[in-house]
Amino acid sequence: MKAKTVFFCTECGNETPKWSGRCPACGAWNTIVEQTDKPVKSGRKSVFSTTVKAERITELGTSDEIRFLTGMGELDRVLGGGAVKGSLVLVGGAPGIGKSTLMLQICNWESSPRCCTFPARNPPTS
Repeated sequence: MKAKTVFFCTECGNETPKWSGRCPACGAWNTIVEQTDKPVKSGRKSVFSTTVKAERITELGTSDEIRFLTGMGELDRVLGGGAVKGSLVLVGGAPGIGKSTLMLQICNWESSPRCCTFPARNPPTS
């Protein structure tokens, strides 16, 4: 096994594969130093620390899904009743179809008072 050599900047910590007189990240001169890492082992390690049991899609429950409305009825319908909290939705389409406009409209709805207004339990007294 061969030891891996890396170069890093003492000012910002940026790592580079080869030595340079100037750090490409912070621009500091003569701050790149060489460091030899531990030997690199060949082969792959498991990314998961525990085993994961596969489940059939028909056996998955949806009771713990928390959905919130986007403010656009048609988009809520397409998403199955609103966006799922903690999920990611990839919006794709041809150029000029309105992806950015759609996202801006959702951001506008989410930031408006009508979106996140909840009745107060204990209203302030004066």
